[in-house]
Amino acid sequence: MKKIYIVRHGQSHTNAGGKAMPNADIPLTELGQQQAVAVADWLLQTTDKHIDSIGVSKYLRTQQTAQPLVEKTALTPTIIEGLQEFNYLCFETIKGKTVKERMQIAERYWLEQTPNFIDGGDDTEAESFAMFVQRTQKVLTHLQTLEDGTHVLYTHGLWISMLIWIILAQPTDSNQAMQNFRQFELSIRAKNCEVFLLSLQEGFLPAISKVRTLG
Repeated sequence: MKKIYIVRHGQSHTNAGGKAMPNADIPLTELGQQQAVAVADWLLQTTDKHIDSIGVSKYLRTQQTAQPLVEKTALTPTIIEGLQEFNYLCFETIKGKTVKERMQIAERYWLEQTPNFIDGGDDTEAESFAMFVQRTQKVLTHLQTLEDGTHVLYTHGLWISMLIWIILAQPTDSNQAMQNFRQFELSIRAKNCEVFLLSLQEGFLPAISKVRTLG
């Protein structure tokens, strides 16, 4: 059986209302660094220090959040392709915009766009909703190939919500499905450094539940 602890990264510069930055480069705040230490201690206590691997996304904020656990376990983290946050707005769209303006742009995206729309076109760093769904499914398939044991993944809020949406076998092929997902993810979105436990066992459907809840 595989027990996979899935951690949302600590508070980031953007979470704290900072200026827009390319998604991959957003760092943790000082509070986020403190949260990272706290969740590392929680993971060690919860697993009785039995952790077989650590996975991170290619985005800086997950790697920074993982660092305290990396230091305490001496494990080398693996960057897992597809584990990064949904990058649905290209940087040029949000560059120089206020938090309020960025939120308005985001809401228009969810209300108006189709699953195959790519903000800014194919030559940008943005991706479509359909691409996000596909790569999350690929990561779930990859996780099923891990050795039995206890693993930790550091990822992002939208990614965790999409994983749950896929496990629930919800539709993803229309704008209405996108809107339904948006409403769902806003209602369950993990707070910074909250933790979900994904259980994978041969012959059984994936099971996931929140195991660390913050006020």
